Amino acid sequence: MPMEWEREEIVLKQQGGKQSSQILLEGDIIAPDSKPDVNEVLSCHGKIRMKDVRAGDDRINLSGDLELNILYSSDKGEDAVYAMTASLPIEDVINMDGLDKDMQVKLKTVLEHLDCQVINDRKLGVKAVIGLTAAADRIHKVDVVVPSEGNGMAFLDGKLRMEEVVAEKKDRFTIKEEVTLPQTAAAVGEILSSEFYLTDQEIRPMDGKVMVRSNLIMDILYTDDQGSGTVHVWSEKIPFSGYLEAEGITPKSMVDMDLTISDATIKTALDDDGEPRVLDVDVTVLGELSAWDVSEKDVVTDAYAPGMETEVMRETVTYPISIGRTKNQFSLKEKVTLDKNERPMLQAGKAWGSLLIQDVTAEDDMIEVEGVLTVEILYFCQEDDHAVCMVKKGIPFSQKIEMKGVAPDDEINVRGNLEEMDFQILSDKEGELFASIVLEADAKRQETSQLVTDIRLKDSEKPQRHLAGAVIYKVQPGDSLWTIAKRFDTTIERILMVNDIEDPNKIYPGQKILIIKMIH
Repeated sequence: MPMEWEREEIVLKQQGGKQSSQILLEGDIIAPDSKPDVNEVLSCHGKIRMKDVRAGDDRINLSGDLELNILYSSDKGEDAVYAMTASLPIEDVINMDGLDKDMQVKLKTVLEHLDCQVINDRKLGVKAVIGLTAAADRIHKVDVVVPSEGNGMAFLDGKLRMEEVVAEKKDRFTIKEEVTLPQTAAAVGEILSSEFYLTDQEIRPMDGKVMVRSNLIMDILYTDDQGSGTVHVWSEKIPFSGYLEAEGITPKSMVDMDLTISDATIKTALDDDGEPRVLDVDVTVLGELSAWDVSEKDVVTDAYAPGMETEVMRETVTYPISIGRTKNQFSLKEKVTLDKNERPMLQAGKAWGSLLIQDVTAEDDMIEVEGVLTVEILYFCQEDDHAVCMVKKGIPFSQKIEMKGVAPDDEINVRGNLEEMDFQILSDKEGELFASIVLEADAKRQETSQLVTDIRLKDSEKPQRHLAGAVIYKVQPGDSLWTIAKRFDTTIERILMVNDIEDPNKIYPGQKILIIKMIH
């Protein structure tokens, strides 16, 4: 018998797939004609710039570049350190069964390994390993029956806890700053390397927008303008803030904002005394926002019509629910001791660091993170023929993060940020490294629910009327008033009317209930 029920469209964001892979890049780098011959590579740093990530049928096509900044020494130049830049193209395909072009794909890249070796005085061989993790989401819509009165139906109401996406948006923040070096610092000749990273990030949802606040840290390595070849370092903290407009966001919304530096340039200018001490900084920060509200929907989980055969149509859906998110900051202090074949230290120069999260495991109310902090330390040597030297060390770390409600089977995502790093020399063979690290963890759990999509009353002859009777039923383990009423083709209200039950949600095994059969 066709009937019309009250309905509501439920929109669920489901996991469409997840896949990890690696790319091995190999290539040769030729030193520019304007640069002297290469004697020794001091450091080789890389940044992954993805230009295009496109979802297709069962595959993800991606392209980009690995941008390289190489510091080296030469036997045929006067300066202690020289720099050159290059790039290697990235082209790859990630196969993912079930993926289609309408799904939303997020790609996480990690530079897991980078090695630059001297082939000859004009050529370097580069090998890199890039880790890729792609996650795809699909939007699934379901028309469900919602509780209503009338029609002679008995409905079992339930709550569907879900997350509704209220905003997904990308935007750019531009930071322009004029930094003037003091007279106590050397004037700038050539900038050998520049590093930009974000610290102290604060993301706050507001009505119709998200406030973004952070500090942009600029670290530069440069030679002075006197042609002496002396290497200098300078660090500057540049605060910035902005807003990302997004309709639908409220102060109670959950937000996830990825901030990445997409472009950065530094130009040298003259100060009032005509010296190259002014740095014009132009940085573009890409913000990728996802925001959602946690809500509970009233839905029907079961139904029947007393006196009539009822067929309930259901759809089983699986969807992620956020269990929690937290931020954990900790410090690392580590003694760095030079090997016998490494040259003694005279003065500390510049330290670079990169984090690699190796393993994440969840226990009850606890997340354990294991990783490695890889540091490269440029220092000034005691030997005249090697003014600048480099030491590279890997420092493992393990950290436990408390998160109430997390369980071993939950999906955990951890991001690590190196907020601060400093290196101090203790002796010619030993130094101490200090690093401040922030780990941001979020946990999701896959929930499964059965949603009632339709209720059909089967056509049948009207049952003959019969005399009412009574049954005394002994409650069994697992029983509820709903299952008892459905079994005896009556209603919960009718059972409550003839029994002295204080709380309809609390019945116990062995309890005796009087059931008056209905007359049809």
